[in-house]
Amino acid sequence: MWYISITFYEEILYGIVDNMIPKAGYYQERAPLTYLMVALLLLSGVAGIATAASAADSTTASWVLTLSGVGEEVISADAFQEIKARDGITYTAPDGSVYTGVPLKRLIGMVDDADPTTFNATRAAEGYSIIIRATDWHDRIFSPSDLTDTGFCVADSVNGGLLPKQDGDIKIAPLILVGEDVPPGMGIGNIMDITLTGAAITGETEGAVSVTVIRYDEEGGNVLNATTVDCRWMRDHLPIHGDSATFYSFQGPTFDTADLWNPAEDKNLEKVRETPRGTAISDLCDLVGGMQEGDELRMTSTDGYVVELMYENIYTPKEKQGTAILAWETKKEGFVPEYTGGPALFFLSPDHVFGNQDMKECTDPGYWRYYWCAGTSYPSAAGLAVRNVEKLEIYPHKQADWILNLSGYLAASISKKEFEQGLSCGERAHGHAVTYTDDDGHVWKGMPLYMLVGWVDDACQHDENLVDNKAYNVTLAKNDGYTVVLENADGDIVSFPSSEIMRNRDHLVVNQADNRTFGIDSDIWPLALRGEAVPAEKMIDGITTLTLVYDAAPSSSAKPDAMPAPFPWGAVIAGLTLAGYILRRHS
Repeated sequence: MWYISITFYEEILYGIVDNMIPKAGYYQERAPLTYLMVALLLLSGVAGIATAASAADSTTASWVLTLSGVGEEVISADAFQEIKARDGITYTAPDGSVYTGVPLKRLIGMVDDADPTTFNATRAAEGYSIIIRATDWHDRIFSPSDLTDTGFCVADSVNGGLLPKQDGDIKIAPLILVGEDVPPGMGIGNIMDITLTGAAITGETEGAVSVTVIRYDEEGGNVLNATTVDCRWMRDHLPIHGDSATFYSFQGPTFDTADLWNPAEDKNLEKVRETPRGTAISDLCDLVGGMQEGDELRMTSTDGYVVELMYENIYTPKEKQGTAILAWETKKEGFVPEYTGGPALFFLSPDHVFGNQDMKECTDPGYWRYYWCAGTSYPSAAGLAVRNVEKLEIYPHKQADWILNLSGYLAASISKKEFEQGLSCGERAHGHAVTYTDDDGHVWKGMPLYMLVGWVDDACQHDENLVDNKAYNVTLAKNDGYTVVLENADGDIVSFPSSEIMRNRDHLVVNQADNRTFGIDSDIWPLALRGEAVPAEKMIDGITTLTLVYDAAPSSSAKPDAMPAPFPWGAVIAGLTLAGYILRRHS
């Protein structure tokens, strides 16, 4: 922060004012007003810079890093600086950039046991997983055996300054993992938390890891057959695929707008990379009667994340995809539960990489996954890499499709599959899926209305960031900048002022009740409005259109939330006062 004294201002103005006093041989009119204006502008500019610098300082100091293990530690930016002052290290990257930060082992030692000052080597030898996660939920997983004392650096500065917010579309600040011993592709920026998991940390002996397999009837609601098997049983009774030695990868986003699909498969191949052994998913489906052509398999993780695949991906995969397996073991971590990501989906592709182009060619468009960043939707095969799978569900693929049309600052449409994918993102999706139980005991499930509004309320459609998310324009909503209008095919309409639904999780656009999606023959199909805050007269069924009616032209009002720097009027007024005072004093 800049600290500028009154004396400093006085000296500046005094020098200028001195030139405003008529000298011998000069006319009385010699530009005193011009000099005064220059003085005021200079003063205002300096004060404005000081204000901006102060605001920047407060912004950079607003982040926190959460450490979770035996206990939890929340480290502020200031606390991080204190740790760095005592135990800081530097790392010089191949490009010459010099990073400064804190050893990863130092941070882990704060939560690996009851003593926050030391790294517990005994527990490290027993083994556990270290999960480093960014604010957009992507992560990197390490084991204590990977670490070295100074080869893993959690850095907050580079070349003597703060980290850049991002490098292209890759988020960097406030913290980034770098170091000479960090494997290629395993660095991570925009770090939000570091979590330690495993029996060595929790002290609990975990039981067998199981998966439930369910096949539903033609309506998709009644269970025809179901079974639950644990991973030990899979290993001992079903054919094993993979050898725990060969690496298989899912490609992540390329962050290259000129090469989104990257057929060459030479960008971001480290996003998901393991040496798996596991069981063919087709063998698990066969335990309940198998899949038929046109059926769909839904895989659900323990955190609620859902990935869906077609019959062809499971039973008749294209050669470039390979066998789809649920992996329960890796060379690095061992058998589940020590393998903290298992059971996990892998494709045993011949070239050992399931790339974005492979996803495009092996699945229908409704199954493609994307990573949104800076207004670009990057294809990401890694979005299919569901882990910690606890449930496999076989659904008949005979349900009719539908489209929800949205209109506001932007115009867009959301298909049935896209809506379901939004609900399926689990904990990583800022609460997309919400349930509501009505007075009759029926359980409705859907998405908060304001999240759909956020898709078209301004220029920012989607934001992967868990912290300070910009997808929904709060400024516009709280000022009643528009009215939200829902309409069905019969022409029925209900509306709400934007402030009423602002970040409100009691106005839900639902697609299912009592664990059944609405059928095309239902009066409710495809979507309905329900929720604790929705009065009976506004519980509209059959929603097909969402429209934002702006009070003013959206082109001038519906801009993404921002904090523009205000003109320093206070500095101008102060400048006038000081100028008058110094003129009087000089006289």
